[in-house]
Amino acid sequence: MMLALTALAHDRSLPQSVVLSAIQFALEHSYKKDANGQEVRVDLNPDTGDTVVRTIKTVVDEVEDSDLEISLSQAQDHYPDITVGEEVTTGYIEPDPGRITAQTSRQLLLQKLREAERQLVADEYSDRIGEVMAGTVQRIEGRDVIVSLGRGEAVMPLQEQVSAEKYRVGQQLKFFISKLDQERRGPEVIVSRSNVDLLKGLFEIEVPEINTGVIEIKNIVREAGSRSKIAVNSNQEGIDAVGACVGLRGLRIQNVVNELLGEKIDVIEWSEDPVEFIIKSLSPSDVETVKLSAADKSAQVVVPENQLSLAIGKDGQNVRLAAKLCGWKVDIQSDSSSKEVNEDATSTELSKNGIDVNTEEILKVAGISTVNQIKEMLDKDLLEISGMTEKRLQEVRSQIPGASGTKIESIDENEKAKVEELAEKIVSENEVFSQEDIVEIVESSNSVNDVEEPEVEEKEKMDEVKEDDIWNIDSIVKKNNKKTKKGVIRFAEDIEDLKS
Repeated sequence: MMLALTALAHDRSLPQSVVLSAIQFALEHSYKKDANGQEVRVDLNPDTGDTVVRTIKTVVDEVEDSDLEISLSQAQDHYPDITVGEEVTTGYIEPDPGRITAQTSRQLLLQKLREAERQLVADEYSDRIGEVMAGTVQRIEGRDVIVSLGRGEAVMPLQEQVSAEKYRVGQQLKFFISKLDQERRGPEVIVSRSNVDLLKGLFEIEVPEINTGVIEIKNIVREAGSRSKIAVNSNQEGIDAVGACVGLRGLRIQNVVNELLGEKIDVIEWSEDPVEFIIKSLSPSDVETVKLSAADKSAQVVVPENQLSLAIGKDGQNVRLAAKLCGWKVDIQSDSSSKEVNEDATSTELSKNGIDVNTEEILKVAGISTVNQIKEMLDKDLLEISGMTEKRLQEVRSQIPGASGTKIESIDENEKAKVEELAEKIVSENEVFSQEDIVEIVESSNSVNDVEEPEVEEKEKMDEVKEDDIWNIDSIVKKNNKKTKKGVIRFAEDIEDLKS
């Protein structure tokens, strides 16, 4: 008995205790038909193989079903210490199963073992959801593909399969572990070949720079089995994100394409400028002009006549994927059919102030449509607007300077030198001020541009000013009366002074 139990547990890769429980469950359900409606318990000795089959009843206060329950008073006649809820043995059944009972037990045992296997696999892979793993097609059951993951089996239902792929038994592929399904036939691991995260996982495997964070995947769109577009960005200067993903002579991307059985992949450099990103997303076609519309977040794209079919793609696939990738609705026209823009339509307040039409649409998406709104906003707030780049910000500020938030870097070199000299005269040598404090001093002084070299007499007067008088100036905020520690840095250039 013990030898058979050990062999079965080994073949199924299950603990012996689980196999023993499955055997007991199968025998109990098989013997139940001989128990006249009573519940059955099977006591199995794994060492000797001895089997005891008992009929039982549950102790209750008030009996409702005499085949399953027994009153507390009756039970205490035989078992004085029994309590409500416990089970009592009411008889025994000879453990001599016939052919039908043995066949039923076998079927129940196999069913219980399969459930135990699925539960074991589910427990093992529950922490690996979202990963890409190698697997082998084990068999095909109806429309489901059963995949062996090494330790156990997973299921790939029809909706997770790629229609262009033909699966065969023994085929080795990589799968994305998408979820743990508890509703089909007990706990099952569901894998996918059509999930967009499979493509992301394959790039993470092939491109080490993605795992280290040097290259970031910004967005992926995919029509499984046909074409995909992936937008990548480099977080380190001097690193070509697209080149790293493609690899030397295209080796890296070719490995991904081979794994996806020939699916076409476009690797695109991401850009925060929507116009530039839309142009790149429509690759491999050329683009002449892009005009954004904030009303419905759409873009009107003009391409050369001979590039129109390439830009649209087969059945509109290229433009459809490009629109999903950049997040804008894309309408493509050829240069021969595009119409001239009505001049009256662009005569808005911002356009009259020299703001580019696409920059104006980007601002409109954020609800900014007047010159005063732009003047009142700080540069950092403008840069937080989706699609606003440093280049566009410079163009905006060249036409509409900000009324507030002027940085000290924007002052020319002569004025900056005067400001620093003024700051040195009014700041005590025992106190430490930051660059923000200097900006505060500059802003509080309405005559920064009129700063002139003081006369000799004025210099002498400034030298006679006491420290207590300095703190009475409104633009100065006293930091600390105590002496600061030696080596405190005020500005970045002070670091060089500390080195000397």
